[in-house]
Amino acid sequence: MGDPGAKGTKTGTVYPSYMDDTDVKILNLLRENSRTKNTEIARQVGLTERAVRARIEKLGREGVIRKFTIETSPVGVEGIVLIDTHVGRTPSVKDKARELSDSVFECTGEFDVAVRLRADSLDGLNKKVDELRAFPGVLRTSTLIKLIEG
Repeated sequence: MGDPGAKGTKTGTVYPSYMDDTDVKILNLLRENSRTKNTEIARQVGLTERAVRARIEKLGREGVIRKFTIETSPVGVEGIVLIDTHVGRTPSVKDKARELSDSVFECTGEFDVAVRLRADSLDGLNKKVDELRAFPGVLRTSTLIKLIEG
């Protein structure tokens, strides 16, 4: 199970043994806000900006930091599409739904599949729903559109 010399944290994350506590502090600061300036990180960990930059570059080369990303507030339209399928067609309908969404669930009850769809506009969402409805094996759908965040 990993490097026997690896360090852990309270949250159970295991880091490679070549990382020291300063590297872990840098990672935690970047996790909180990936846009934190290197000068601010340097101030908080007691290093120069150049030393922080070098450590971040090394963590990138070593694969510890794989990418920097952003988190946005919801934009556009979101809906849940419930799908009733022909007997034996549920797997192929789920495969089609996975082309449109990474949130696809097989369910029990009146419907066989639930899909969370997102689009930039109501028209865009309707086009995705129409694409699902036209797929062979779909008997009917029911769409629930999220109106407000909260």
